[in-house]
Amino acid sequence: MATATLSASGAASCIFIILAATTMSMATSYSYARETSSRSCIAAERAALLSFKTSMTSDLAKRLDSWRGHHCCQWSGVTCNNRTGQVVKLSLRNAFIKEDKKIVWCMPHGESGGLEGKISSSLLALQHLKHLDLSGNNLGGVGVTIPKFLGSIKSLTYLNLACMNFDGGVPPQLGNLSRLLHLNLEASVFSDTLLHSDDISWLSRLGLLRSLDMSGVNLSTIPDWVRVVTIVPSLEVLQLSQCGLSLQHEPIVHSNLSSLQVLDLYSNRIDTLNPTYWFWDVLIIKELDLSSNKIVGQLPDAIGNMTSLQTLRLGGNYLSGVKSELFKNLCNLSWLELWSNEINQDMSDFMEGFPACTKSKLWSLDLSATNLTGRIPSSIKQWKNLSDLQLSDNRLVGSIPLGLGKMTNLRSLILNNNQLNGSVSEEHFASLVYLMELSLSHNPVHITISSNWIPAFNLEVAHFASTKMGPHFPLWLKGQKDIWDLDISDTGIVDLVPVWFWTVFSNVSYVNISCNQISGRLPATLEFMTSAQMLDLNSNDFTGLLPLLPESLLFLDISRNSLSGPLPQDFGATMLRERVLFANHINGTIPIYVCQLQYMEVLDLSENLLVGQLPQCSKGRDDKEELNTTVDPGNRLLS
Repeated sequence: MATATLSASGAASCIFIILAATTMSMATSYSYARETSSRSCIAAERAALLSFKTSMTSDLAKRLDSWRGHHCCQWSGVTCNNRTGQVVKLSLRNAFIKEDKKIVWCMPHGESGGLEGKISSSLLALQHLKHLDLSGNNLGGVGVTIPKFLGSIKSLTYLNLACMNFDGGVPPQLGNLSRLLHLNLEASVFSDTLLHSDDISWLSRLGLLRSLDMSGVNLSTIPDWVRVVTIVPSLEVLQLSQCGLSLQHEPIVHSNLSSLQVLDLYSNRIDTLNPTYWFWDVLIIKELDLSSNKIVGQLPDAIGNMTSLQTLRLGGNYLSGVKSELFKNLCNLSWLELWSNEINQDMSDFMEGFPACTKSKLWSLDLSATNLTGRIPSSIKQWKNLSDLQLSDNRLVGSIPLGLGKMTNLRSLILNNNQLNGSVSEEHFASLVYLMELSLSHNPVHITISSNWIPAFNLEVAHFASTKMGPHFPLWLKGQKDIWDLDISDTGIVDLVPVWFWTVFSNVSYVNISCNQISGRLPATLEFMTSAQMLDLNSNDFTGLLPLLPESLLFLDISRNSLSGPLPQDFGATMLRERVLFANHINGTIPIYVCQLQYMEVLDLSENLLVGQLPQCSKGRDDKEELNTTVDPGNRLLS
């Protein structure tokens, strides 16, 4: 009994001690949190950041608006060490930068909302900076190189200078960043500037580097680039697309890249795949991109040993006799691109060569323009995981198998430019609830979908050009409000345009309904189509006045219709490049407004009822090329 009492007393004491300790800990944490949150960062580092801000000439997105006051650790893009208050991360990546595995898409500088100016050397004062990301901002320009002083911020482990419009040579001083784990110098090949390097031996000093991206940097004068990059043992990701690289025909057989998982050599000058090349032996590679090179001959058997491969891109080469048996051991493969090579085989035979493990796992398959023949096999339904199936530009015949409608994961189905025939009904799409992109163009198929059918999917891209869709307008399109690219040209439609058409597709970028017999009056204005870039309505029977046009429009063709009345004095679309209105009943004079269309390259008003004089637009067009006009035939213009 006494023992029990003593134990209870001891337990109570322990609980009291624990509660007291917890309370003290919470108080200490609260006190520390208050101290940290009220810390006004290091004065010298705050001054360095403000100097960086001062060196910016434009900040349309107001990224640096919060950079004021003493608490620089709370500024946008700035991260500090919680204990010391030292700046350890500066991340000002342009949120509008767009990237793809194959191509860097940089929005035009000045339109992307990115920062503009120069990188201030004041960043050297951030002596504990580990992470620096300025990608997508226009801090370069013609004659502006990557600052050499960046090689003196030796605390850096992450440096991203992608898509910044730098010019000239890559400074070898970057080799001083011995702690660097990730380096991205990706450059846009569409820029007026040219980032290049004649010597990348400095990479050998970055012994800890895990990820290197120099895509778009011209390295064409470096014949021994393989020797340099293969002595960086820790590399896991190597991206050198669009660098002008070639592989020596007497290759380096072995390398130290035992950790390499991603190798991207897209769009270079590689013309052969020697079976002894170093990368065939790196068996842990998960992503290999050799697409858009100049590779001829056959694919080496060594590809079958790369059993870790998940993504394999070989499209856009000159490979011949590609056999699916080569992939029999690649059970981890989820993405395969072979487009624009020569398979030269019946599709059924080619598909049967894949192992069962690949059929169940493959997510994307692109066999476009590979000279496939025969029918699409009914066994295609076994590839249940496929989300993206591209078979365009082949010699496929026969009907489209109903089994495609059971591939429930399909998001993209591209079958255009074949010789497919037969009927396509709603049964073909019965279970395709995720379908977003559908292209059946240029196949003599009959689209036999009932007018009251409500699809389970929401398309974004719908291409049916030169199929047999008419004579009635496809009413099932009424519910497809997410479409931004619509092509139902030359489909045999002989019908009134539905009243809902212009509002349902008010958000499209590209519309082509040409070469039908669609009739009806055009709306008085199309200005509400604020995303439209191309409208092709030619060779129909539209009537009424020429509508006011959306500001975004670049191309307009309403030729061979029955439009009448005068041209508007101001029809909008100031970015318009091509305007084709021939063979209508347009009358009156040509307004001087056409001379204000600075980007107009083609204006065709021939075969109308116009009178008067043609405005002389060669002057006052900001030194643009002279306007190419075709107006005289069929009109009564004065010279």
